[in-house]
Amino acid sequence: MNITDKDVAEFQTLYKARFGKDIDRTEARDKLSKLVRQMEIVYQPITKKQVKDLKEKDAKKQSQND
Repeated sequence: MNITDKDVAEFQTLYKARFGKDIDRTEARDKLSKLVRQMEIVYQPITKKQVKDLKEKDAKKQSQND
């Protein structure tokens, strides 16, 4: 993802609103880059196969409990 100057400015505004502290553009860009990278690592969309496998596992578990 390309982080634009507009993204950095918006992040600065959100950071100020949340933490009550102004940060300069360099620090804002650094923090935003790290946040975006963290989200890329953590967020992994689930595949259709994974959904199917989960449904089958849940159905099997449910039938064992009945």
